[in-house]
Amino acid sequence: MTAIVIAPFSVEPCKFTDLGRLRLQETERVVALRTELTKCGAKVIEEGDSLTVYPSKLEELHGAEIETYNDHRMAMCFAILGLKVPGIKIKNPACVKKTFPNFFQKVAGHPPNGLGAEIWEIRDGRRTRQLSGEDLFAG
Repeated sequence: MTAIVIAPFSVEPCKFTDLGRLRLQETERVVALRTELTKCGAKVIEEGDSLTVYPSKLEELHGAEIETYNDHRMAMCFAILGLKVPGIKIKNPACVKKTFPNFFQKVAGHPPNGLGAEIWEIRDGRRTRQLSGEDLFAG
């Protein structure tokens, strides 16, 4: 799934085939991947159990509110896209607790134990405060 989400950065179209198994997971992941990538400005074509993702220039991609469908893998792979595309907002980031409870702590943690990424709270289209991984699961 992460390869599909980062495929817009390829230089040629990427066709992912035999994805039928992804339809039977926590959510219908083929449709979810197409839907959420399209929200970010990517061109994605679904045909049967295949997705073709076309190259995009970075300026063609943009942030969006990503529905996770309460699926940990959707949250994690779109968080990776957010490392390159500003403005990705993950709805229900706590769903990662199912398989990788400290995922966002690792993303936001300082190297060498983390990636050092910045995670921000956004209100009215503006950054209001930088969050830690723990902040995402508070309350």
